[in-house]
Amino acid sequence: MIPRQTGGPAPLLILIAIGIVSVSLLATEPGPIAKAQADTYQQELSVGKDLLRRRNYEDALKSFKRANEMRGKKSAECYYLMSEAYFSLGAYKNVIESAEKVIEFSGDNKQLIWNGYNNKGLALQTLADKKDQKKLQSAEAAFRQALAIEGAAPVIRYNLGVTLLQLNRDPEGIAEIKEYMKLQPTGMYTNSARKLAENPRRARENYAPDFSFTSSEGEHIALEDLRGKVVVLDFWATWCPPCLDSIPAIRNMHKKFSQQQSFVLIGISADSEEDVWREFTVKNKMIWPQYRDRDRRLQRAFRVSAFPTYIVIDHEGIVRFQSEGAGWERSVDLLQAIQKQVKVVATSTSEAR
Repeated sequence: MIPRQTGGPAPLLILIAIGIVSVSLLATEPGPIAKAQADTYQQELSVGKDLLRRRNYEDALKSFKRANEMRGKKSAECYYLMSEAYFSLGAYKNVIESAEKVIEFSGDNKQLIWNGYNNKGLALQTLADKKDQKKLQSAEAAFRQALAIEGAAPVIRYNLGVTLLQLNRDPEGIAEIKEYMKLQPTGMYTNSARKLAENPRRARENYAPDFSFTSSEGEHIALEDLRGKVVVLDFWATWCPPCLDSIPAIRNMHKKFSQQQSFVLIGISADSEEDVWREFTVKNKMIWPQYRDRDRRLQRAFRVSAFPTYIVIDHEGIVRFQSEGAGWERSVDLLQAIQKQVKVVATSTSEAR
């Protein structure tokens, strides 16, 4: 996902933004009633922030709304936090509405204002899905409004650059991305920025997120080392009935394609118990590379929310197919997608000779 923060996980930016607002609230001497109300407001806000950190987005949203009620529905601080919760829930239209309220009620808090514009731009960019030119243009406008504010975070230049690349305005987009790298040469997104500058197609195509891991057999596997091959990721678990039903078909498929050097099948398990997982893969002769995603790192990277999930990545690293929640034999298009990409590699290799 395009970044929403300036140099760390979302909660860090939330705390930075909240810190500024809190200072202004404590600048005056409130009376006893006002102080009690402020305490209640801060308590509700603290509960919401804690829920947000623990990814309990629905309940976090409720807390921010209750806190906002205590401020007459005019708290830029609450609207910003609501926009963060909505973002995590995928409610991008609500992100835009909340971000606009942030901008409306922020007063002279410049940091909250550019955060509001940034979240609005990101929501529009997400809704555009890399192809809706009108939404991308609106996202561009939001990012430019953010950058016009003193102290705007360098990462907004990265966001603007990506949007411009998606609008097929590569020279402008690359210029913004290079400016981001200049401002943050060791930033969290510098590596991604460098790849975009080298290959602007990455902003327009559905490139797979970079990943690496050490398999159950002690082999280090990285996506960048698999370029030129068709990669199939099988997200599964021993407690998933459709996953287990699909194993014979997957074994047959692996046997069919593994003779070709251009094909790689990787099993990524969601199992929590290592012994159960290892014993199962050995017993069922799952001889292709296996990895237990115990911290859900790859599941998050590929936004896997159901099992089994099958993902086909082509020889350039672009995701060409993804299916969720259906067994292998029910995913009719899956085998066709694999066959198509294997054929593409074979054709390109033949032409290169």
